[in-house]
Amino acid sequence: MRFTINLATRTFLDHRLLNRLAYCIITLLLVIAGWNVSRVSSNIGEQSRLSAEIATIESRFGTKPSDISESDFSRQKVRIRFYNEIIERKNTNWINLLELFENVTPEGISLASLSPGKGHEDWKLDGRARSFKVVQQYLEKLEASKNFSNILLLSHQNFDAGEKGRGVQFSISCKVVN
Repeated sequence: MRFTINLATRTFLDHRLLNRLAYCIITLLLVIAGWNVSRVSSNIGEQSRLSAEIATIESRFGTKPSDISESDFSRQKVRIRFYNEIIERKNTNWINLLELFENVTPEGISLASLSPGKGHEDWKLDGRARSFKVVQQYLEKLEASKNFSNILLLSHQNFDAGEKGRGVQFSISCKVVN
């Protein structure tokens, strides 16, 4: 029996071609890495330049211009503060806020006013109820709700409602947690 080897079916790899291909890929990856490093360093430089520019502009806003009197400058600052407060209050989502209060207000309570406090989360509620027991239930519902905290009964007093009988006028402060 004679065994022969067929050299045509054996797989040969061209190692030179594979090495050239690997060197080209490595070179390409090094070029891309270098380009990314230069981009990052230029972005860091640009960021520090912009930070310095912002600091100089902010320092100019903090000081009074030379041709404006001190009273005019302070009056303008008060106006700006006033308008900024208006803009901040316009950011309140009134529909959701009123819905929160409506969901916890039981039968027999009528709210006369909702007033925002100094912080945008602080609220003062003024209202009327049929009896103090209803006010107690309202306070319990507010405390049980996850949307309200720091609930405090500020005042309550009985009042005469004329022919309808008597009632309780109350004032509550709370914080709305969204």
